[in-house]
Amino acid sequence: MKIFKPWILIFPLMLCSHTIQAKVSPEQAAQLGQKLTPVGAIQAADEKLGIPAWPDKSTINENEKPLFVITHNNYQQYQTHLTAGQIALFKSYPETFQMPIHSSKRTFSAPEAVYTNTKSNAVNTTLNQDQTGFINSQAGIPFPIPQSAIEVYFNHIARWRGLQLQNFASDAVVNDSGKVTLSSRESLIRFDHYLPNNKNPNRLFSVISKTTAPAKLSGSGGLVLEPIDQIQEPRSAWLWDKGRRRVIRAPNVSYDQPVGSASGLRTADDTDMINGSPDRFNWQMLEKRSLYIPYNNNALSSRDLKYKEILTPGHINPKHTRYELHRVWVIRATLKDNWRHLYSQRDFYLDEDSWSVVVADQYDKQGQLSRISMSYLRQDKNMPGTFPVINVFHDLDSKKYHVMGLQNEAPKDNVYHAEIAKDNLFTPNGFKRYVK
Repeated sequence: MKIFKPWILIFPLMLCSHTIQAKVSPEQAAQLGQKLTPVGAIQAADEKLGIPAWPDKSTINENEKPLFVITHNNYQQYQTHLTAGQIALFKSYPETFQMPIHSSKRTFSAPEAVYTNTKSNAVNTTLNQDQTGFINSQAGIPFPIPQSAIEVYFNHIARWRGLQLQNFASDAVVNDSGKVTLSSRESLIRFDHYLPNNKNPNRLFSVISKTTAPAKLSGSGGLVLEPIDQIQEPRSAWLWDKGRRRVIRAPNVSYDQPVGSASGLRTADDTDMINGSPDRFNWQMLEKRSLYIPYNNNALSSRDLKYKEILTPGHINPKHTRYELHRVWVIRATLKDNWRHLYSQRDFYLDEDSWSVVVADQYDKQGQLSRISMSYLRQDKNMPGTFPVINVFHDLDSKKYHVMGLQNEAPKDNVYHAEIAKDNLFTPNGFKRYVK
């Protein structure tokens, strides 16, 4: 891949890994809402590729037929718009993996306050000295006109996902023969970065959850306070020990520590496609691309679907998925020589409109592609904003995969913007009350 070039953006993008001045001039920021969308995407259409201009007022027809379907037999015709990981899935599952391609629709939107704050951030927000966090940011995208890969990374970390989310979901592990192991949970996530009265500028979000199934795990739970800069302030976490009926401090689960409930198919920093401190990797901006990515997956979230219809051997059932051609930011993380990690290299592809990492290709210690993750996005009008229906984590060697966030059979839908939870809920005592 080529190093990122200015393309049609309004100033050169800097690639240096040293301390940089992130904020841009008022003249550059004025392009937000003009040549650029309010959060920094290219506003213009690409008529040759069929990518519409933003805002796109077209609607999603869940019954529409795809324009065409990419399979193992024809993927080479389209590989300019595929990632290495997507190509690997065609090779690993030649008889079954497919990508139904639909017309592109730029459905992302956010509240006006997010747009206003994002424009302010463009001229005020900077990385901190160690580039492990950012400062002087209001409740919006921190770097809408990014000048480095680290800034793109933090745009994903701090993207708009609402003020608060009550979520009922199930996670699945599917082995190579198609056997499914399910676990279910109830969670409450408060996105502190977007709260109008946020008292802690280094708090990204606070989350509390309890396991509801299977029966042997029901009643356990966790509390996490997530900082923006995790070097300055490590992630704080607690667990509920239901046997002793007490809250215990959890170890600092981070980086490549395997997640037990995912049978090791997801590392701690794979959650949400990527999270945590970026300090163990060198970051590089690669050339912006147009890719077929999971988008507007309304049908995949249907209550008419059962989990057994989605969770098929090797990968989720392609007939329920939707892919569209969109422009994406591309950043590469390469492991620093003085650190160890399961991955030696990670390539991340971010939807330009929502700043969501939508595809991640991960390489093992020998430099071989070993895992691919995809986030199946849809626009949730109740937020409004873009949110994953599910995230899927593939291990190419074991041919197992892990799905996070299934809600088709959940007892309730997502609840956004209910009464914002008070700080005392996100404490060991509040956690105890929540899980009991």
